[in-house]
Amino acid sequence: MINIRKKKLIVFSLVAIYIVTGFFREFIFLNINEQIRLTYYHDTDSHVAPSLHWISTASYATLYYSKWILTFLFTAFFAFLAARTIKIAFQDHSLVKITWSAYAIIFVTGLLFYLGGAISGNSQNTYAISRFLAGLTETPALLVILSASFLAIRRN
Repeated sequence: MINIRKKKLIVFSLVAIYIVTGFFREFIFLNINEQIRLTYYHDTDSHVAPSLHWISTASYATLYYSKWILTFLFTAFFAFLAARTIKIAFQDHSLVKITWSAYAIIFVTGLLFYLGGAISGNSQNTYAISRFLAGLTETPALLVILSASFLAIRRN
């Protein structure tokens, strides 16, 4: 059994890692998007961070599809951090299962919206929805919602 002080420190550390990872994810995606812009428009005015200039050798398709892979990997990592945080904070395995399920359901729903838009030719409308859902899984928003919900349930 973890004492309360150590438990708070571990939860705080996991949340801090979650937030730092979010900033790292944003850095990576902003630079990939910038390189995609440069590649698509054959522009030479680069604003890609010097540490990521190596991505300039990648093709448009490689950059575009790498974002899908990275989105899945970041979502899985955020789900892992959230599940660990919930496990330590609440010490309830059923809440950990709910956490994993919430991340999976939201990710798959976003993917289905994107695919539905691509198939129907209406991707302009469905992309915004799929992007919003991906944002829920790649920011602390879902962890905050789940934690608040679990606290509310526990208090009742």
